[in-house]
Amino acid sequence: MSDCRPSLAGLTGTLLSILLTALILTPAQAATTTDRIVAQVNREIITLSELEAQMKNVPQSQKDAIAQAGGDIQREVLNLLIEQELINQDAKRQGIMVTEQEIDEAVQSIMEENKLNNEQFKASLAKSGTNLASFRNGLKMEILKNKILGLRIMSKIVVTEAEITAYLNGEGPRPEPGLLPGMGSAEDDRVLMIFLASSPAQVNKVMAKARQIKAEIEGGLAFSEAASRYSEGPGRDNGGDPGNNLKVGELQPQLQAVARQLTPGQVSEPLNGGQAVLLLTTVAAAPQPRAASPSRSSKDKDQTEFSESERASARRQLEQIKLRQKYETWITELKAKAVVRISL
Repeated sequence: MSDCRPSLAGLTGTLLSILLTALILTPAQAATTTDRIVAQVNREIITLSELEAQMKNVPQSQKDAIAQAGGDIQREVLNLLIEQELINQDAKRQGIMVTEQEIDEAVQSIMEENKLNNEQFKASLAKSGTNLASFRNGLKMEILKNKILGLRIMSKIVVTEAEITAYLNGEGPRPEPGLLPGMGSAEDDRVLMIFLASSPAQVNKVMAKARQIKAEIEGGLAFSEAASRYSEGPGRDNGGDPGNNLKVGELQPQLQAVARQLTPGQVSEPLNGGQAVLLLTTVAAAPQPRAASPSRSSKDKDQTEFSESERASARRQLEQIKLRQKYETWITELKAKAVVRISL
């Protein structure tokens, strides 16, 4: 059984993760004026102001992806809020809670990870348009989600050595993109980058150019072609690979936090790095099946024919596949037992 116990490990770089990806907002963050109810989950309600506030926090790339697939962004976000409320209610039934000390420890970990003191941390929050209370609320929800998912799903996932060997031999299902909200690229996924030289005086102009390049990529231009055409840094002539097949786990913490939130193939929002504006994407490191040996059939192969790193990568892929399956089954069961009314 893999070690999927809930911990703060998944909160590495949470400062950027929470600021750059969609946050699930709590009722305390909704408008206090008279509001219209758009959904009821058992005895709890979701208001239009909560839904609108949540939609503002969804990255444009995710909105574009939903639109391209013919989806309704408002419905998608409302469904996410409903699922979060179902998870919250299940956590209450299980007596799972998050203490102020746990939030304090998480905040301290985030500050240390990003090398920020108290004043710098608060300034970063203010610059992003949020405050410490809202940030702590979002962080509390992330910790709670980790706990309940750890209890209900992650701790029950079992990947056998036989399954790993079969997977490496090309048998069984392969991972799908967008496994779970908040799940993104693995540490051994490759990173591609587009660098645009910048300076404080030019940053607005360069950020606008980066957004245009991002739009072109999402419109069909290959990231590698965009790198060749626009990048002004390492990797320009190598499809955006800055060198040595750079992996997510090798990035500095601030960039790693962003990359981990990207589904492979998704392009990040432009990132202001001071001397350069960056666009990132990742490439899934799914292991490739080996060709059968002339003297042995695939059924005769055993785990000794694959390296330790290959087997570790395959295990992570299988864990993600099973995690998605179990999560969807669990959410379906929660919805079946709940009274959910939508009045959007």
